[in-house]
Amino acid sequence: MADKEDTDIIKRCQQGDEEAFKQLVKRYQDKAIWIAYQMVNNYEEARDISQDAFIRVYKSINKFNLMSNFYTWLYRIVVNLCIDHLRRFKNRNRAISTEDIGEICDEKPSHEVNLEKMELLQKIYNVLEQIPPKYKAILILRDIEDYDCKEVADILNCNHNTIRWRLFRGRQIFKDIWEKTEGSKSPV
Repeated sequence: MADKEDTDIIKRCQQGDEEAFKQLVKRYQDKAIWIAYQMVNNYEEARDISQDAFIRVYKSINKFNLMSNFYTWLYRIVVNLCIDHLRRFKNRNRAISTEDIGEICDEKPSHEVNLEKMELLQKIYNVLEQIPPKYKAILILRDIEDYDCKEVADILNCNHNTIRWRLFRGRQIFKDIWEKTEGSKSPV
């Protein structure tokens, strides 16, 4: 279901109102960066992906169905760009850095982030980095972002049963990698 305020802004965008588009970007930019960051584990790349997503939105805004949910559409664009990015850089093994975590924490101020949580987060993202993108996207959307399977299916434009199977398989892969690398029971 479409958000009325979004619908009004998008109508103005479709009529060529540049200020309305700036308003849309301002409203969703942090969310887009956060989505991308969770998938690529690098703040600068997440910002680039977010920017690319808004370029795609700008070019396609006239095709947007006003009865649809804008955030779901944007989310799908960001996730697809992240999957493309991960496929391109599949062989590049990168660990999440404490600097990246710090930048994200600065975006969402919370001085209660302690070292243990940062270390656990780093370990989780290091394991996620090793999971194929089709499973990784679902794990992030379902287990980190807390979307239900139907919402994940809508975002990824995929069959609900396929999502449930990939979620099950992704969790298995996560557990296997976690237990091999950490030598302890998986937090998932």
